Amino acid sequence: MICFHRLIMKHMQQLSRLTTVFALLSLLFTSVGLRSALAHERVELGPYVVVVGWVKEPAIVGERNALFLQITENGEPVEGVAATLDAQIQYGGRTFRSNLVPYLSPGEYTIEIFPTVRGQYSVRLFGAIEDLEVDELVDPEEVFPASRLQFPETQSDPLELQQERQQEMAELQTQLKLTRIIALVGIGIGTIGIALAAISLQQRS
Repeated sequence: MICFHRLIMKHMQQLSRLTTVFALLSLLFTSVGLRSALAHERVELGPYVVVVGWVKEPAIVGERNALFLQITENGEPVEGVAATLDAQIQYGGRTFRSNLVPYLSPGEYTIEIFPTVRGQYSVRLFGAIEDLEVDELVDPEEVFPASRLQFPETQSDPLELQQERQQEMAELQTQLKLTRIIALVGIGIGTIGIALAAISLQQRS
């Protein structure tokens, strides 16, 4: 009887350990999912809730990615939106228009994009969600430079290279303007010298 009791106690302890392990794993997966969800932007459009973010997070310059949209009404997925809703990605005064593509689950859509510069991209959603006219601007998480993940050596950031080139071009244009001014001044002095020499020759003659 005592052995049987010990056996039961041993199984109960093992069951308790397994329960603790499962609880910890559940908490871990929940926290990971929560962090991923927090990186998405959530907006309410009438009765609809629209969540916008990146499929691959963090979004990195030079990596193929896609913007993710989830549209629900009272917690239920809204399907068929790809036919009535368009998306326009905006960055630095430039725009990129794309269609929504149905994703893994009902009510989920993607917009494929290959971000080439870091910074904040904006997504303009316009058209209609069922009977609701929509024209909304949403800012997902910013795109990070590739150096954030590069190892052991980082590569030059395209935006920094562009800024350096613009600065070099501005300096070159300034130097060219200064050179032109100096040349014009030289031509003017030379013209004056020739004129004075001509006057001097006339006076001698």
